Amino acid sequence: MNMIPPARNPKSEIACLLMAIATCLSLTGCFGFLKPTHSAARTFVLTPLPVAASATARPGALAVGVGQVKLPAYLFNTSLAVRMGTNEINYLPSVLWAERLENGLQRVLAANLATLLPTDQVRLSAWRSEDVSAEVYVAMEQFDVDARGQGVLVAWWRILSPGGEKTLRAGEVRLARQGPPPDGDPSGAVATLSELVADFSRQLAQGVQETAPRQAALVPR
Repeated sequence: MNMIPPARNPKSEIACLLMAIATCLSLTGCFGFLKPTHSAARTFVLTPLPVAASATARPGALAVGVGQVKLPAYLFNTSLAVRMGTNEINYLPSVLWAERLENGLQRVLAANLATLLPTDQVRLSAWRSEDVSAEVYVAMEQFDVDARGQGVLVAWWRILSPGGEKTLRAGEVRLARQGPPPDGDPSGAVATLSELVADFSRQLAQGVQETAPRQAALVPR
């Protein structure tokens, strides 16, 4: 017995085809959300002073310990802080610190002191009292740039005897530098902050020099 195939329904076939195409497009759109996205964020670090080729260290002449830098809570954010007014702070979500800011400040201060002072012995955080001649501690009050690019550093600092038994010298520093606006040139704004840390480091180096034995001290460059 011969079977007669069912009659084709062109409208039904077209409807099925359109449904299949719609399903494929829907799946393609869904899977598109799974594609990796490329972040436009940029990450930065503070940079220390360049080491002069003619710099000569005198091992054993002076050893300095640099403690953890204390920051105000508004600088805990991983984004660059931009001061919009006396009591208003904005954060640039696309400009990030590549390390914790307190760690970066401690690292750069230590590197700058090693460059500015006649020593190759600058220690971070953990040291024995007999291993250092002086201990340096810093508490930042302000460290940011404004929308026009002016950077400001305000900090309290102390230089203590080994073991922290005596305050040898202490003070407050207020520094400012003009640089490019952070929105248009974030790299330049971070460079302005690095320059402020360099200026601060020079004052700290002078303080350490004045508290160290005179025969072990040289004038910082």
